[in-house]
Amino acid sequence: MAKRPAKSAIKCRATHRHLLNGTETENLQGIRVTIAHSQKRTLSDMAESINDASSATVADVLAVWNGMEEEIIRTLSDGNRVELGSLGTLSLEVGTLRRKSAKEGITGKDIVAKSITFTPSKRLTELMGELAFECDGTVASPLSRPHAEEALEAYFSTHRYISVRTFATICKCSLSTAYRRIKELVAEGRLVTHALAKGVYEKGYQG
Repeated sequence: MAKRPAKSAIKCRATHRHLLNGTETENLQGIRVTIAHSQKRTLSDMAESINDASSATVADVLAVWNGMEEEIIRTLSDGNRVELGSLGTLSLEVGTLRRKSAKEGITGKDIVAKSITFTPSKRLTELMGELAFECDGTVASPLSRPHAEEALEAYFSTHRYISVRTFATICKCSLSTAYRRIKELVAEGRLVTHALAKGVYEKGYQG
């Protein structure tokens, strides 16, 4: 089967992985690559796109999806697999709660649900091989200020508020470092404390 025309390359960012002693490795195994400006699309966002491309209203799409959610949960709770069309399959993975001797045998009390596994379809697997990526070659420190500021700019392009935990996630730093950096940015007027929600901040300037 011929490959479909590739979309524009996905922009990525490279950062050093810090070792436990604080040093940085020099080879590619010491480099963490992430998508630079990944944005979350909500169910409502996708419902609006479907509405634009078909006669189904946003309410229609959301109603069907809500019903599908309940059916998927019910199917998994019955121990069955869920085939999601050309996307893949969801299945319940189980295991033992504790180690036991084979002579002791296993009862239902020893078994727990460990995870929900998603197995991508052939279509999704092929898609992964068709994607193109680009990176400017720069390898930054995950704790560098320019890297953090770039990540924040990308985040605030689609969000109004940011929490300390989200700040730590996108800047790839610890919560204590996130608190310290937020305090600095608030002092500089680049972040403003939310008037009503504790631990929530918004952009304090127009970059």
